[in-house]
Amino acid sequence: MLRKLALLLCLFPQLARTQSIDTFFKDTFEEMLRMNPEFATTIGRHEYDDHWTDWSKPGRDQRRQFFETRLAALKRFPTADLSPSNRQTVRLVLYDFQSRLDAMDLEEYIVRVGQLYGFHNRVYMIVDRMPARTVHDYENIIARLRAVPTYIDQSLEMLNEAIERKMMQSQTVTLKVTQQIGAQLKQDSEHSALLDAFRKIPANIPQPEQQRLRAAAKDAYDKQFLPSWRKLQQFMTGTYMQHVRPADSLSSIPGGKEAYAIMVRRLTTTGLSPQEIHQIGEKEVSRIEGEMQSVVAQTGFKGTLAEFQDHLKTLPEQHFKTKDEMLAYCRNIAKVIEPELPNQFRHIPMLLYGVRPIPADREAATATNAQAPSPDFSAPGWFNLNTYEPEKQVKFDKESLVLHEAVPGHVFQITLAHTQQGLPDIRKFYGNSAFAEGWALYAESLGSHLGLYRDPFSRYGQLSSERFRAVRLVVDTGIHNDGWTREQAVDYFHKHAPEESLAEVDRYISWPGQALSYKMGQLTIREMRTKAEQQLGPKFDVREFHDAILREGTLPLELLKDVANQYISSVR
Repeated sequence: MLRKLALLLCLFPQLARTQSIDTFFKDTFEEMLRMNPEFATTIGRHEYDDHWTDWSKPGRDQRRQFFETRLAALKRFPTADLSPSNRQTVRLVLYDFQSRLDAMDLEEYIVRVGQLYGFHNRVYMIVDRMPARTVHDYENIIARLRAVPTYIDQSLEMLNEAIERKMMQSQTVTLKVTQQIGAQLKQDSEHSALLDAFRKIPANIPQPEQQRLRAAAKDAYDKQFLPSWRKLQQFMTGTYMQHVRPADSLSSIPGGKEAYAIMVRRLTTTGLSPQEIHQIGEKEVSRIEGEMQSVVAQTGFKGTLAEFQDHLKTLPEQHFKTKDEMLAYCRNIAKVIEPELPNQFRHIPMLLYGVRPIPADREAATATNAQAPSPDFSAPGWFNLNTYEPEKQVKFDKESLVLHEAVPGHVFQITLAHTQQGLPDIRKFYGNSAFAEGWALYAESLGSHLGLYRDPFSRYGQLSSERFRAVRLVVDTGIHNDGWTREQAVDYFHKHAPEESLAEVDRYISWPGQALSYKMGQLTIREMRTKAEQQLGPKFDVREFHDAILREGTLPLELLKDVANQYISSVR
């Protein structure tokens, strides 16, 4: 038997190597899930739902060593005889692991403190993604609530290290975070979103069990969660606030410009410098504002963009009266889009998602965002809409917003990636901002082919949305590379994105480089589409182009260009 196996391996060496690389990918991914149970929860793997990631120093050191060891092993792996798909996976994993290692300290010490996806809000987000159908599911939620004290203690240990290394968030961001924690502390067990599942336990669970679970959840909330949150608030308002970095700019920490360059590389997946991106942003703002002026003329309005923006504020029909009106309006837009999707896409995933408001404790400082459904569709996706002060929000930009967050943007793209049969899990569940946000911004441009943008106001809204992402290139690099103050950033916003909330500026301060990903990704996809249209002529099929861009799952932009070029060559 052994001699027969050896003979087979001699006859099919490629099969042997392919199997070993497949095993490497599988084992690596399973270990990533074990080390990051929150990530496992978000992709529908629930065997780790009863605990949190180990944020202690030994736990973090172990993760760093894991990525270093796997990266070194993969660099030594012979790739010549691998399939094209496996070679692509090798390139992706090499890129991803090196990028993680380069930015690891910055993401752990700085980015984990933030008003969007900070470690305090992550508790709420992950509990929201946990299943709640069986007694075991509910016991997992309770176990995670009881584990919050350890989660907070380890996080505070990490923040004390950040203080020692002078890798801190700004006062602006820290104030936002403490305000959110304060609002969460005001919620008792009867009103906290963390215990929503216990208010609607399925009827098939016996009443005595329901009572036991509710009592245990309340006990965990009152005795573990709330004391830990008070401890966290005391630390953030006291120790941490006393050591915030000198300015909003990341360049104000030791080695700050180099740190920002690392974040730019990680979040744009390009080799462009902050200075180059700043210049691209200025050119894009100028180009888009020229197009906006043309659309304004179509409305019959005589005046500047700023004057038109003020004019829009006076139009009652462009404003909402209630949060429910906003929600209904966006839900209707989604249902206009969905029947038109076959015009632009050859492969359409199951679209299981809803539209809901961002919770009140976070809505003032949290932008509209999306969550894809779990890969097994046991949990729906969500278009989380910021309905804060609805009377101040406008209708003309909501069509582009739905295209971006829901279909064919984030919910569509991520769901499609998760359901690709030919990709290993390490590819299916890889993500980066440049591809995801770039695709979503590109998706906004497809509205006229998907039943939208029927009047100049909505077309103005689409251009306004694109200009806003171009403004981000200028402001983000201005703050973190050029040392702009918050006031300078706000002034630029007032001039070029007056319709947007100034909370956006605080978002860029919180997460250096992330705001660059939208426009850089969109420009890359647009560049590749233009190239395909020019080189293929009548052979160009937009559905095939979109399929080529999406079927490989999420990719760094450098790898995406290769995929697009291969598509062009294959059609030619």
